[in-house]
Amino acid sequence: MAGIPVPRSVQRLLSRSTSRPSRPFPLQDPTPDPGLFGPGSVTWIVMREPRLLLAAGRALLLQAANPLVAQGAIEHSTYKSDPYGRLERTVRWVTVVCFGTTREAERISGRVSGLHRPVSGSLPAASATSRVPAGTPYSASDPALLRWVHASFVDTMLVAHDALVGGLSTQKRDTFVREWDAVARLMGLPRSQCWPDAAGLRRYVDNEVRRAQALPGAGSREVAETVLHPPVTSALLRPGTDTLAFIATGLLPSELRRGYGLAWTPAHAAAFSALTRSLRLATAAMPRRLRVSPVYDLALARAQGRWPESRAA
Repeated sequence: MAGIPVPRSVQRLLSRSTSRPSRPFPLQDPTPDPGLFGPGSVTWIVMREPRLLLAAGRALLLQAANPLVAQGAIEHSTYKSDPYGRLERTVRWVTVVCFGTTREAERISGRVSGLHRPVSGSLPAASATSRVPAGTPYSASDPALLRWVHASFVDTMLVAHDALVGGLSTQKRDTFVREWDAVARLMGLPRSQCWPDAAGLRRYVDNEVRRAQALPGAGSREVAETVLHPPVTSALLRPGTDTLAFIATGLLPSELRRGYGLAWTPAHAAAFSALTRSLRLATAAMPRRLRVSPVYDLALARAQGRWPESRAA
């Protein structure tokens, strides 16, 4: 990244995310099917960008800001005992629904929905907030919670793209939001609960935060501790996880940073602005492997009927 002061920790994170995977790609179906989106979609343009992986923590923190979502994670997921495995499974789901065939996207979404179906409970007093009192029931099939989780992901991808990549027009942002109605449907959220454009999505997220429905409680902060400070096997990995935490924190709405009790001074804001600006400006100098995910290339070849012989069953 000649002449662009992108921190080495970020360069290493991007290099690891685009290096040859230790496991097979999750795309296995050679059928020349474009899938839910296809080569002409804004989703493929946005989601082929490896830099968006740097914002994964922001999506998790936004979701967990709703104390009912956080409680579901605490009581029914392995986020704490196996944070990297859970993240890997989430990335796998995202990869397949974005770039897999329609059959692959439907199959993996069905599996995820099946795992979520039994998730239910009630909010304990220790995790209650001013808006969500103790004893409030939660269920993974609750349309309101499905809507928040879906919005958290789509909003994060747009916010992250603006900050780390840039260049999306209003029209493309609106199209991206509408394209993800297909994913919402697979996860049980009706189209009537989605948004016609990016501005509508933005209003919804801002309103959930403003009316304190998405106000971090004690459970939310417990989840955030693992998201921001995951266990590492070597001190050499800590700079990378610290960088991811910094990016996730910087991308959050300011109200949620305060709700999570995360320090954010003018110095933090200046450093974050410099980092994101350097990533945007570095685009032209980045090697292609740091700008385009190899999964995108495989999906494009499949959609064009060019499934590599080396991947044939």
